[in-house]
Amino acid sequence: MKALPPALWATSWQGVEICVFATGEDSPLSLAAAAAVLNEEEHGRAARFHFVQDRERWMRSRALLRMVLAERAGMDARELQFVAGEFGKLELAGDRMSPLRFNLSHSGDFAAVALAGEPVGVDIECWKELPAADLAAFAFRPEEHGAIISHAAPSQHFLELWTAKEAVMKCTGQGLSLPPASVIIHSGDDRLPVSAVLAGDGAAFALHSVTHPGMWVLAAARRAHHSTCPDGGGVHCGARTVRR
Repeated sequence: MKALPPALWATSWQGVEICVFATGEDSPLSLAAAAAVLNEEEHGRAARFHFVQDRERWMRSRALLRMVLAERAGMDARELQFVAGEFGKLELAGDRMSPLRFNLSHSGDFAAVALAGEPVGVDIECWKELPAADLAAFAFRPEEHGAIISHAAPSQHFLELWTAKEAVMKCTGQGLSLPPASVIIHSGDDRLPVSAVLAGDGAAFALHSVTHPGMWVLAAARRAHHSTCPDGGGVHCGARTVRR
């Protein structure tokens, strides 16, 4: 079985391992190698994509998720079995890798995988110029809309806030069924998101936000009540570990 390809970028943050991989035509993971680790259901899902490029990106993303998890477990990527939660978030079936939790996000030619010993959420978005002020008016809170339109780079800040919100929504397991405006983002001195609170129940989350201008914006979220790495383990993604 092909070894896990090197990541474009990787870091360890508060017990969460995060890796970003290339999934486009220049990915070191060939389409044939990706296809070899996917199961019948995944091949069926891939076949439903209308555009070839989208299908190939999805196949590489899912295969990379399997390969990252398999490396952590020391098992064959093809042996992994997934189950979906109420809102579709994937979890590992069985208890062989318990309490490992994970999340996958992909956008354009990039995929991000986050691993932790507790529920975790990650979102990556390709860098793009957006009508940020108009979009924020519909999905963001008034103070967040104001922060976006006053920012020197509105599209960048929109993506920073959006990835933070989606990472939190995915961490809860509810995903987009949770209204984005219900996720209240708090930013640090550099205006990058550092924490969040859910309106209503007050659940608190820690955030790790990373921006690579011209490439991608990423955020990872975990519940705020843990502060130490659960097992000290990590995934050797083959990229230099970057710490903020």
